[in-house]
Amino acid sequence: MSTEGLKSIIGRLGLWATALMLAVSVNAQAADPYQVVENVTDELVAAAKAKNDGGDKASYDAEVLAALDPVVAFDYIARVVMGDYYKSASAELRKEFAEKFKTGLVASYAKGIATYADSDIQVLKPDEPVGEQRRVTVKQQVKHQGSVHKLSYTMGKSKSGEWKLINVVLNGANLGSSFASQFEQLANKYDGDVAKVVANWDASEA
Repeated sequence: MSTEGLKSIIGRLGLWATALMLAVSVNAQAADPYQVVENVTDELVAAAKAKNDGGDKASYDAEVLAALDPVVAFDYIARVVMGDYYKSASAELRKEFAEKFKTGLVASYAKGIATYADSDIQVLKPDEPVGEQRRVTVKQQVKHQGSVHKLSYTMGKSKSGEWKLINVVLNGANLGSSFASQFEQLANKYDGDVAKVVANWDASEA
């Protein structure tokens, strides 16, 4: 995918952030991922609306981080984004990238939720029972200003029974793959120097 194509995708990150926040829950051990989505929707939209009505930004940002941290597999996503470079990177570089990746996404999430707080969001019914599945795709529609956006969340269940979000597809665009392409492009630019890639990482410029 070209850099311009990636820019187009990341330009819609606000919408992805909004929907992503609706696909996670402080109750990560809910009965199934669909219940996770239903449980958290009202809670986070209410928080965003309160912030838009004059609420404290610092408190709102802290609330977003507290909600995301336990239920989004940031370390796993960062490892996938690094691809083959993960193996050659030092433990310090891996940790630095994971933290930088998380910080950037959380900031985007908070902004996106506030922007789309008044959207009509619907979780589509599952095609089949979750049962003993450990990876499930939860589909959702977001109606905003006359447009309908389709999202698919890949939710993975850990050995301890926690559901965590590991990827999102927005209107057919795989965001995990897009970030991985960005990392690869930067690695080529800096001749495989992972330290330089991490130092110059900025999701908004993908």
